[in-house]
Amino acid sequence: MGQNYFILQANNYREFQIEFGKIQWMYYDMVTDYAGFGHNIDYEHFEYERFLFATTDNELDFYQRQMEIVKQGALVALGCEVVDLLDEARRDSKVYQFITTALSHPTIEKVPFEKEVLLSMKNALEEEIDHAWTVLPNGSILNDKLGEVYQRYVFQYFKNMFEEAKKT
Repeated sequence: MGQNYFILQANNYREFQIEFGKIQWMYYDMVTDYAGFGHNIDYEHFEYERFLFATTDNELDFYQRQMEIVKQGALVALGCEVVDLLDEARRDSKVYQFITTALSHPTIEKVPFEKEVLLSMKNALEEEIDHAWTVLPNGSILNDKLGEVYQRYVFQYFKNMFEEAKKT
């Protein structure tokens, strides 16, 4: 299964802006309606498969911070998808295969937290099917990891914006 990861270039900058906006919408939904991960967070149209390991070309290297937010958002969107699957006591081989492929990506060792989160997703999806997935051993671990993802990426995103606004 070959993966076509996004590379930010001048000719696809507008697409990048749109995807960045989708992340902001998803984060807003998480903060205002859930205060974390929950069922049916508005993430559906974000292609986490393309953006989890996205990069910039040299010409647009100054967008590294924004690219990092989009990559983090890809992990959050994948977490939303996994939570929906677990909440509905369903499995999806495409999602599972993507996680397995992501865990073998050449750069995964450079991002140990993301690797831990992906591994906890994989393990939770391998666990028995149960609507009460958060009380199962691997489901509980995933639930804790997703709490960390929320704090590190979603909550921190808004906190950073607030801190920047205070400086002006």
